Amino acid sequence: MSNSATRNNYANWMSTTPHIDSLTIGQFVWPGCHNAGMDWDIGHPFPESTSAHWSLCQNHDLLWQMRNGARSFDLRMMTRNNEFMTFHSLIRGRRLKEIIASVNTFLDENPDEFIILDFNKLLDEKNNRFDHQAFKAQILRGLEERLIPHRDRHLDFAQLKKISPKRRVILSIEYYEKFYSELFWPAFDNRWQGDTFITAAELAEYITEVMQNPPTSIYPWRLSMTQYTFALGPTKLTKEINAWFDMDSYFLYRSSIISVDFFEESNLVEYCIGANSRLVREPELKRPYR
Repeated sequence: MSNSATRNNYANWMSTTPHIDSLTIGQFVWPGCHNAGMDWDIGHPFPESTSAHWSLCQNHDLLWQMRNGARSFDLRMMTRNNEFMTFHSLIRGRRLKEIIASVNTFLDENPDEFIILDFNKLLDEKNNRFDHQAFKAQILRGLEERLIPHRDRHLDFAQLKKISPKRRVILSIEYYEKFYSELFWPAFDNRWQGDTFITAAELAEYITEVMQNPPTSIYPWRLSMTQYTFALGPTKLTKEINAWFDMDSYFLYRSSIISVDFFEESNLVEYCIGANSRLVREPELKRPYR
């Protein structure tokens, strides 16, 4: 952890952390944002309403999240008035064009960082007839040259950089077979306890169970670390995340994508930097491939 203990610039941590280029996408430990497109910077007209508290899971917008170290983004998309946008509960969030613009701005600034766009729910507000082809067309107009093909999933970051100076985005999507493109990866396995009003002790018990037999490290998978209260909605779990995923915890090394609310309020990014550095030297810390 010593190489990152005094770090204060998270915008380019992947490209400036020594030796992690030798890790593959599946071996990597990714700091992630749960409901990344639902943030308090949106400026909802009733920011103190119960529905807003229940729906908004990050403090700042996606570009801010990227610049401050997050590298995987959990995104649920819907259509409204012929426009694609994120959603959670009753609140609509960031538009797809905002997401695309954030990715392009960030990667123009930091061309050797990698990010995951995890579109894991697609629906239509009225009849669930999500226009997959229109969604695909908008993605490809904005990001085609940046998307890593699924066939390259086994390569390490150094190999990916050698193949292309632009392809830095893994795009995972629900119903990927509807998109007829190798640029759209199959959905990631999601491990979530499933109860909205879970206690911290119950969540810790669930994580322990998952980490006893985690999914394979050949392909990324998502651990959704969420807890809600009736009055305030998503909680920050700051102390718990810092305790469960510190540098001495086997939870950290066996993880893939750690998806949390209000990500920057914990030490998650620092722990992931340290974990990836250590995995280069001690790959046995991650469960062997199955």
